[in-house]
Amino acid sequence: MLRVLSIDPGRTTGYALSALDKETFYIAYGQADLDHNTFWGFLKKTNTHQVIHTVCEDFEYRKGKQQEGLDLYPVELIGVLRLFCSNDRWYPLWMQKAAQGKGYYDDTKLRGMKLYHKGLEHGRDAARHLLHWFNFGYGYQFNDDPSYELVEEEWLRAKYF
Repeated sequence: MLRVLSIDPGRTTGYALSALDKETFYIAYGQADLDHNTFWGFLKKTNTHQVIHTVCEDFEYRKGKQQEGLDLYPVELIGVLRLFCSNDRWYPLWMQKAAQGKGYYDDTKLRGMKLYHKGLEHGRDAARHLLHWFNFGYGYQFNDDPSYELVEEEWLRAKYF
C-alpha cells in the first residue's frame, strides 16, 4: 500500500493525501492556515500508524533580486516537516522545486484528469507536486498506470490513514 503526503508550505499551506490501492490512486487535497504547532499536529494526525512518503515544495531564494518583505515562513514549516520526518516511521522527505510541480500538471491537465477542485490554489499545488513525484520522481516505481480519483479527505483518512 502506497501512501503519500504532499505539502506546499506557506502562510496558507496546501496539502494532498493519496493512497494507491490496487488500480486506483485516490487523492484528496486542501489547504489551511497553520502555525507551527498546528502543522505538527496535522503531521501527527496523518502519521497514525502507517509508513508514508512525504513530498514538499522546496523554498528558493533568487539571489540578485530585491526581495523586500521576503516571507520566510515556508522555510520554518519546512524545518518542522524535516524534524518530523526524521523519525524512523516515515520514508525520506522528497523535496521538489516549484517549477517541477507546476510545470506539467497545469489546471487544464488536472481538469482532464478530473482532479481539479475549484478554490484550493495551494491544495492544487500540493497535488501537482504529488503527481509529479508519482509519475516522474521516485514514486514512478509504484506507478502501474492506475486510474485517478479525487475523493473527500475524511473518507481517505478513515480508509487508508
